[in-house]
Amino acid sequence: MQRREFIAVGTAAAVVSATQAFAETNAGAKMEDMHPALYKDLEKSAIECVSTGNDCIRHCLGMFAMKDTSMSECADASVQLVAACDALATLAALNSSHVGALAKSVALICEDCKKQCDKFPKIPECVACGKACQKCAEECRKV
Repeated sequence: MQRREFIAVGTAAAVVSATQAFAETNAGAKMEDMHPALYKDLEKSAIECVSTGNDCIRHCLGMFAMKDTSMSECADASVQLVAACDALATLAALNSSHVGALAKSVALICEDCKKQCDKFPKIPECVACGKACQKCAEECRKV
């Protein structure tokens, strides 16, 4: 073996050894540990608001189709809720530095929507949406 070949083989062995050592060191580390979600509970509550808000909108549209507009304010509040909470869930998932500022506004939107939901205590979609709004507003205030 010539000197040049010996150096190349030695360098390759060192690289392989270092790569293995690095892999063993990080084998126990989870990806979540490297980039933790800072707002996981907020994200989950915002996603729940989007889901229940969409259910409420669907119910309101059904009422509108029957020429009943008694839930028009509820529908308006739900549309705003879905838009705001969808944006908040996305920013929360990304650990955005803007979560705090948006969460203040979303808390107000959730409270307004809950007031509309409370007007219809016999409608399951409204009850579920109201509970989700309350939870999300609480999570928003924690940020």
